[in-house]
Amino acid sequence: MKLNVKEFLDSGPSSLDQLLKMYYFHYNLLLLVVLSVHTLVFYCEGQNLVAFIMLGILLFLSMLTMIIYRLEYQVLKYFLNYYMIVKTIFLYGILFLFWKKAPEIILFFALLPLGTYNLYTFRALVLSTLIIGVFLIFFTIIPQSFFPVLINESALEFSKFKILFTFFVVALFFIFYNSKITEKKFIVRNSFTDGPQYAFTSVAEDTNDVLEKNTEMYNEIYKKIIDYLDHQMPWKKHDYSIQDLSYNFGINTTYISRAISINTGMNFKNLINSYRINYIKEEIKVNYPKYTLMYIYMTAGFKHQSTFNRAFKQIENKTPSEFIKSIEPESYALYE
Repeated sequence: MKLNVKEFLDSGPSSLDQLLKMYYFHYNLLLLVVLSVHTLVFYCEGQNLVAFIMLGILLFLSMLTMIIYRLEYQVLKYFLNYYMIVKTIFLYGILFLFWKKAPEIILFFALLPLGTYNLYTFRALVLSTLIIGVFLIFFTIIPQSFFPVLINESALEFSKFKILFTFFVVALFFIFYNSKITEKKFIVRNSFTDGPQYAFTSVAEDTNDVLEKNTEMYNEIYKKIIDYLDHQMPWKKHDYSIQDLSYNFGINTTYISRAISINTGMNFKNLINSYRINYIKEEIKVNYPKYTLMYIYMTAGFKHQSTFNRAFKQIENKTPSEFIKSIEPESYALYE
């Protein structure tokens, strides 16, 4: 079976990122529709205070939705943690306001792990769920007199129906998108079999054709990796790993390792360190001693001096201090 390498690489991580962005965007659109309906119902019921609170939330959510629409997922993902914190605090606020008459709102906390299933690791989901659960316990032990009354008795039953209906609508939305994202991740990560000899050819094809197509595959992967490392500079994070790069590209780590090895003769760790060392060399030439050597190597992604020294010596065949001494004094005399 033949597969177009360029088509796979171009449609893999980028289309997954696009799907995740649309997940964000459509979710906020759904919230806008749901909250608009709730606001209108509260206003028609004569519950003007609640309607006013909901209107303020709607305005804030409208601005947030426009921002999400304009940003790429590669930017949005850095705000994900803050978004979830704000959303959780918001849910606690709503729960506080309506707990006395409509404790069913606690159901919406069950949507948090469902909504973030494909965005966080399993460990992070378990930890966040435990933290949320601990805080929810406090709501059950606080005296009822502490909570305000915002829902009229006459509208109580209808309010409970709205809460349950909204819960199931949002849950179905999460289930639908989780299935799409999971399917997309599976396709992207498993488009290749573990044996490269079967990646692009049938058994009947000539061995030379197999090698040529595999070489083309690894060259294409390597070009994508270098372009990503050059422009995004993820190696500045001290814990950046081949698994992170695999997630960024949606390609198995085996193919990433082979692509790097075939094209450079290095492994992933040495490639990343070469980027860091080259960055450090340029920073030393321009900004040393304006900035300390420790500051420079830490901004490049090294966490410990011993690791930095060892990597520098391995790549440059000299220590950092020897490199600094070899630089013309006038290249950094401005800062002395």
